[in-house]
Parts: sequence; C-alpha cells; structure tokens
Amino acid sequence: MTVADGGPFSRVKGAARKLADMAEGTATIGAAWQRALRDRAVSPTRYLAPLVKRAAGLGDPPVNSTPKRVVYARGGMKLIRFEPAVRRFRTPILFVYSLINRYYILDFLPGRSLIEFMTQQGFDVYAIDWGTPGPVEQDMTWEDLLGGFVEAAKRWVLKLSGADDLTMYGYCMGGTMALAAAALYPKGVRNFVAQATPVDFKHGGIFTTWTDPEFFDVDAMVDAYGNVPIDLMESGFSMMAPVQRISKWFEVFRRLDDREFVTSFLAMEHWAADNVPFPGEVYRQYIRDCYQENNFFEGRMVVGGRRVDLREIHGPLLVLVADNDTIAPPPSSEALLGAVGSTDKTLLRFPVGHIGLSTSSKGPKVIWPKVAAWLAERSEPLPPG
Repeated sequence: MTVADGGPFSRVKGAARKLADMAEGTATIGAAWQRALRDRAVSPTRYLAPLVKRAAGLGDPPVNSTPKRVVYARGGMKLIRFEPAVRRFRTPILFVYSLINRYYILDFLPGRSLIEFMTQQGFDVYAIDWGTPGPVEQDMTWEDLLGGFVEAAKRWVLKLSGADDLTMYGYCMGGTMALAAAALYPKGVRNFVAQATPVDFKHGGIFTTWTDPEFFDVDAMVDAYGNVPIDLMESGFSMMAPVQRISKWFEVFRRLDDREFVTSFLAMEHWAADNVPFPGEVYRQYIRDCYQENNFFEGRMVVGGRRVDLREIHGPLLVLVADNDTIAPPPSSEALLGAVGSTDKTLLRFPVGHIGLSTSSKGPKVIWPKVAAWLAERSEPLPPG
C-alpha cells in the first residue's frame, strides 16, 4: 500500500503534518516511535499520548473524577468512599478490584463510570485502592490480604454506612480474591457480584497456557524478583494483542477531530499504563492454586490453614460475563454458578470485552441499569426523605 492509496499510513502522515503545524518544536511521530524503540518500552503510550493531546487540543483525560474521600488506610491500602447525593439503600457496595491495575477503571470517565452510575442510583459505594506494593508487601500472604485487608475494609464499610451487611462486588482477579474472602468470612456479605471473574482456571484461556508449570517456573520468578515487576506484567498483556499495540495508534491519529473518541482512547491508555508490581507471595499462590492446579475452583486451595470452599457462599449471586473476554473467558466465569451454595443465582452476558463491562458506551445504557435493578431488589431500602 502506498501513501496515494489513502490507507492508514497516509492518514498517519496527515496527522503528523497536523501535529507539526499545531505544535512547533515538538518531536514528530517518527521520532517518538524511535525513542520508544530505543528505550525498549513495552508500551509507546508515554511517548505518543502527549503528541495526541497536543494535536487534538485536549488536556489529561478526566479519569477517576467522581467525588470521593479516603475513609480508612492500612499500609499502602486505602478504602475510598463515594457517597450518593441522595441515598436510597442502606446496603452499601464494596468494590474489590485486581492487584494488577488500578481500581479506577471502575471510575473511568464522567458519564462512563460504573461507580458514578451506582451513586446516582442511590447506593453508598466504596472501593479498595491497593496502592503500590513495595518490599514490605512482597511477603504478604493470601491470609494477610483476605483476613487482614479485605476484612478490615468490610468492617469499616459496615461501620460508616450503618448497615448490617453489604454487597461485595468483585472484578477480574479482584473477584477471585473477593470470592475467597466471602467463602472464608461470609458474615456481613449479603449479595455478591462477580464481574468478569475467572473461577474455573481450566478454562483460563491464554494465561492458563502461558503459566503451564512445564514452561513457567513461578518459584524462580518470585525468588528472583520478590514482587513481580511492572514491565513483566505489562509485557504479558501486550503479547495478548501485539499487532494492536501499534495499529490502534493509526486509528486515533485518523480520528483526531473526534474529541470523545480521543478522550476515551487516552483515558484507556492512561489506565492501562498505570500498572503496579504484583505482591510476590500472593502471586506465587495465585499462579499455583488457580492457573496451574485449579485448586481454587476444585476446593483444594488453603488460606490461613483453612480450605476455600465456594459452597460456603449462600447469598444472592450475580455473574456478569463478557462474550468477548480473553482474560476471564465465559466458561471460566460461568462455572461459578454451579460452585456456590446460593439458590438465588443470575447470569447476565453482554457482547463486550473484559474491560468493556466497565468502560463501554453500552455500560450506562444497557449493562449497568440491569445490574442496578438486580441490586435494588436485593438491597435494604431506606425510607424516602
């Protein structure tokens, strides 16, 4: 394909000319790519995003902008509260997100924030921010994580909200951890929502293949690094779609005049590049007991001397599945329905990807209203006024 064909390369060249006109003295697109390659960057975001913002006339995307305050801290972990303008339900929601990325994918952009949406429905919302693990956290165990941090967060949510129980809302690996916590410490958990949560790791997709013990020595990695470094985590996600790592930038330069698209793109890139190290000992057990031996699903995982038995979860359960999910493939998530002791069980599937459940434009129109309606039926209402 030549430039005259009007293909992606001609569009990028046109965007580069526009960029040069609008931002005198800044590096060209080609130079930015060269710097990324020279620095062996896993992601080119920090090199290209400033150029895109300048060319599109945009500032930093307003991610994580729902009004909030920190109500409890323990080590690097913070418990964040998002209070509704008008509270309609006594039963609060506690979001438990993964240890890999930051929680604010749940508070993506104004109008496309799951947390913002739930506060608008009248729910008292809380989320755990795990912070950035350091040397202290590398020896943290699953028992420290669940019996210490998650249980402490749960107690503070109930204390501050004045409720007797709460909805635990787990997402991705955070859902796996939250399920283990709910099975070991069921008191105070009224409802459970599992969003894009891997459960049966026999169906874990590419990550099950990559972590096969024949090829992946988790002990060697943790013993060598302590906490799993950011670059190793980022490279794994990049290798899931290596061509898209480059090709997606063609599209954003082609659509520089579409402010909504560019803002959403930059917000996603900002979040995806905001990784943190993974606590070493938690990672060791996660890979072994989930991906390599499937002990979590099959009831053999031991935390603090106790076996994690998902049948100990008896409250209402909502399982949210993304049809196009490659991180938590649908069979892995759907297996939860048959593993718990609950009788009130609901499955909702949507034609989006793993992240789309919390960032897609379908969220506020199609997905979240159904989730909120399910929660409203199973949460304690507050009297009007």
